[in-house]
Amino acid sequence: MKYTALIMAGGKGERFWPKSRKNMPKQFLSLTNDGRTMIQLTVERIKDLVSFEDIYISTNKDYKKLVMEQLPQIPEENILCEPVGRNTAPCIGLGAVHISNKYDDAIMIVLPSDHLITYNAMFINTLKDAIDVASEDGALLTIGIMPDYPETGYGYIKFQPEKVNKRAFAVEKFVEKPDREKAREYLDSEQYLWNSGMFIWKISSILNNFKKHLPNMYNGLMNIKDSLGCENEDFVLEKEFRNFESESIDYGILEKAENIYVVSGTFGWDDVGSWLAVE
Repeated sequence: MKYTALIMAGGKGERFWPKSRKNMPKQFLSLTNDGRTMIQLTVERIKDLVSFEDIYISTNKDYKKLVMEQLPQIPEENILCEPVGRNTAPCIGLGAVHISNKYDDAIMIVLPSDHLITYNAMFINTLKDAIDVASEDGALLTIGIMPDYPETGYGYIKFQPEKVNKRAFAVEKFVEKPDREKAREYLDSEQYLWNSGMFIWKISSILNNFKKHLPNMYNGLMNIKDSLGCENEDFVLEKEFRNFESESIDYGILEKAENIYVVSGTFGWDDVGSWLAVE
């Protein structure tokens, strides 16, 4: 089955002031000493798994030029410009319909554009483990990060301790960012992982879940899909996307769906939420 990727790059540059600003959010900055920007690093680390022609970038329409400048290897038609920010569910849905318009079905890897990962080979192996499980009908995969201290800035995933196979655990529930005491409880229980915001599934699986759990959004996404390549494509995208509720994929689908699994990752991950994280 074809492997594809959607990289979410719509952030507005609010957490890294003064270096990161509205016209230059952090995904387009180099925060490490190798000169490559965060979005360039994200594409670089998956290039041996997903071809450039199957990598899609979802971003704010104001950042299309930046994406094209920093990622000239990505086809222009793969740069998906959201008319307005509507959180991760519409973002992922838009990517899914574009990929489904190209392939009958495919594996879809969803990645934020602004994470740092130290051990790329281990990261790719973790993705491959998740892909194996996601290839099963209906399975939705997320990657959880093994916590090593009681972090209060991340959401958590509680998993069932018995593996469903050699690679993944069934997800019991997603939980919001805890206070310090609750985060310590999660760490001590050894049954929680940090929620990385990375997902793997088949296009058919995620669209079926949109249809079941977010039917109004699903109908709008299908209208967008029907317009792709037509003269009214931009008009339909603008109309439908603005009508979407602002909804996260976690709340809109993952907390309600069945067949949710997590693969634990230990590959030197940080979501770089502050200057302290960069240090």
